[in-house]
Order: sequence, then structure tokens, then C-alpha cells
Amino acid sequence: MSDARACSGESKVAVGEKIEPFGVPLTLQRMVMEAGANRDFSPLHHDREYAVATGGPDAYANTIFIQAILEAALRMWMGDRGWLQELEIRMEEFNVVGAFVAAHGRVTDVRDQLDGRRVSLDVWVESDRVRTVVGTAVVQLPHLKPDAL
Repeated sequence: MSDARACSGESKVAVGEKIEPFGVPLTLQRMVMEAGANRDFSPLHHDREYAVATGGPDAYANTIFIQAILEAALRMWMGDRGWLQELEIRMEEFNVVGAFVAAHGRVTDVRDQLDGRRVSLDVWVESDRVRTVVGTAVVQLPHLKPDAL
């Protein structure tokens, strides 16, 4: 199940289930806009010459941007009634201007609790088909409706 209906309380969520990827091209314009939106004005993220002069391969996405695309993928999957409780990531490679980056996820655990279903996921970002970021997420989903059991 790859859309918000999967987590509306009408469908079961199963270990191994993948979430629909969410991706965007990393254009220089997007990087400048993102820097302004989150006030990360480090030239590493929008000045290609500066990034290269300081050892980077090119201007690259910052942590908040990476977290945002992962959160977007999770929110599209879990819907408005889901709640993102934890998101932990480790950046392993640069996500550079000119690449297409996509957030992915896979359910690793589902537990029923008094206040809903706690779902753990492995999450990652791919840039031009190479994993650049890995991590985990935990979301809280509503209980299954009785007719979905």
C-alpha cells in the first residue's frame, strides 16, 4: 500500500511493505530557495565554486532538506492521521546539485498499542540510484477499524 489510504485505519500495514518514493531534482534554484527557507546560508549549499574550493564535489543538500524529503514520503504514506514520532538519519554521501534525489522506506515492525499502531521503518535517500542517506523512522497510526481486521 503506497498512499495515505494504507494508514487511514482501513488497511493493515505489513512488515516488508514499501512506501511510495518521493523525489525531486536538486536544482541550484531549489537549493537557494531551501537555504532561504530554513536560514542555512552556508555557501556550501548554494555556491558551487565555494563548495568545490572547500573540498566538496559540488554544492550539496543540507540535513534539513534531506529530512524534509524523507518526511514528505512518510506523510504521503501515513496520511493526515499519522504522526511522525522519530526520524534518525546518517548522511553517507553528498546529494549534489544536478542529481535527482528520492526518499524511500520499508516497514520493519508493526505493534498495536493502546493509542494506535506503532510502525517502525528503515528509510533512505537515493541520489541517481546510489544510497546517500540511511536511517530509521517511527510513526504512530490510528487503530484499524473493526471491519478491516
